[in-house]
Amino acid sequence: KAVRIFSIRAGLIANIVVASLLVTLISIAGSYYMQLVIDAYIPSAMSNTLTVVSLGLIATYVLQQLLSFARTYLLTIMGQRLSIEVILSYIRHLFELPVNFFATRRTGEIVTRFNDANTIIDAMANTILSLFLDLGITIIVGSVLAIQNTKLFLLSLISFPIYFLIVYCFMKPFERLNQEQMASNATLSSSIIEDINGIETIKSLTSEKTSYQKIDREFIDYLKKSFAHQKSEAIQNSIKQSTQLIINVLVLWLGAKLVISNQISVGQLVTYNALLGYFTEPFQNIINLQAKLQTATVANRRLNEVYLVKSEFKKSESQEFHHNNPHNIIVDDVSYQYGYQKNILHHFSIKIPFGEKIALVGVSGSGKSTLAKLLVHFISPSAGNIFIGEQNIKHVQRQNLRQHILYLPQNPYIFTGSILDNLTLGARENTTQEDILHAVELADIKDDIENMPQSYQTEISKEGGMSGGQKQRIALARALLSNSQILILDESTSNLDVATEKKIIDNLLSLKNKTIIFIAHRLTIAEKVQRVILLEKGIISEDGSHAELIHKKSKYYHLVKH
Repeated sequence: KAVRIFSIRAGLIANIVVASLLVTLISIAGSYYMQLVIDAYIPSAMSNTLTVVSLGLIATYVLQQLLSFARTYLLTIMGQRLSIEVILSYIRHLFELPVNFFATRRTGEIVTRFNDANTIIDAMANTILSLFLDLGITIIVGSVLAIQNTKLFLLSLISFPIYFLIVYCFMKPFERLNQEQMASNATLSSSIIEDINGIETIKSLTSEKTSYQKIDREFIDYLKKSFAHQKSEAIQNSIKQSTQLIINVLVLWLGAKLVISNQISVGQLVTYNALLGYFTEPFQNIINLQAKLQTATVANRRLNEVYLVKSEFKKSESQEFHHNNPHNIIVDDVSYQYGYQKNILHHFSIKIPFGEKIALVGVSGSGKSTLAKLLVHFISPSAGNIFIGEQNIKHVQRQNLRQHILYLPQNPYIFTGSILDNLTLGARENTTQEDILHAVELADIKDDIENMPQSYQTEISKEGGMSGGQKQRIALARALLSNSQILILDESTSNLDVATEKKIIDNLLSLKNKTIIFIAHRLTIAEKVQRVILLEKGIISEDGSHAELIHKKSKYYHLVKH
């Protein structure tokens, strides 16, 4: 596939270069037409020849515009091909990154990398064209100018070292200004996204003014850095234009003296001056690559910050999850810590037989959610091993593992789309209408859906369309439609009233072919499950049925009573 894409791009570049060269050659021919008109046709009164040549030139110019359209069309195609390779590869890499990557980075920091990718695409397209096209045109037109008049051509070449000196002087400032502008833009985008997502909290705390002032400061900072960058570019462009204009004046001055001394004709001077534009423009395009390449270099560095984060899918995880039953869960002497903090779990061991319904209880920070994320391999243990059945999950393909053990967080994400789309997201391929109806009945959301205007085709989103409790039940039904034999429900019924929660818990406990781990603060769930595990500072403090632990009158007993 890579070879095929390269061959297509090589063909595109060849066609663009051929079209552009033909356009340039027609323009050169048009310049010589002016010389013939001034030096030959007018003095010799060659009226008929002038008419024929003029009509021929008109036809040639029509062809030139058709070629210009073809060049623009092919350039657009090439830009889209580059977008597919650069931007889609970035998105694909994002989907392969571990969960903790997104937990430690602001959304805006990730999203603004798309702008960086576009900057790289623009620089790549311009560099490819300059290497194959502008350089070729500069050489061709330069050769024509040298033949036309050597003295004028040598004078024109004075601009080359001056341009290179201008570029060199601006290289370091441009690199610094690009870095500062991109970083400031990422910070601003992150703040805007966060404030939009947290608008309910902002309004609840009446902190609109404070939030606006923060964004206002960051926006002003971005404008200052953007202004400094644009000012530097404007200064550099002004110096370049001044150089070009001065060289043009010098060329006309020397050319006029050569005409006066009868060394060249007026037509030759006019033609040389017209051709000079076709010589300096592609050369300036090559010089102007400096700013684009420096911006692209900074953008590439920022994009590589994401690419350097390794995919969570590792070659060492080559095993597929075995379908043999039972899938007992064995956590063997596992420890885990976030960064350099103290261990969240400390030499933690537990065995959960297949089909068991258990509740993990304990105060916040005791390690319940950490254990859940370890079981689905969102994070890896600092020490110890986790087995599902007889397989160590560190050797199992993560996607394959997560098809059989599913983690449902307290605030599940509802995607924009129909209720049916949300229900069947991640569902097994042979899911039937009966399966969907059974899942929504277990999650006690069937009546709510059927009472909506378009039933299962009703459009919903994260922001609206359903209450928090309804969204939790949609997410629960979605989890039940998956092929997962092990469900981990992290406060997944916290937004429900007691009666609805009781009905759903009873439905879940009736499932015989699933292991269900409830992470619960409401101890009404703990009363119903087969086994309660009390976590305290990353270790198991108590383990047993609700009745047994109440009878012991120890830590769990006091937790229930308070």
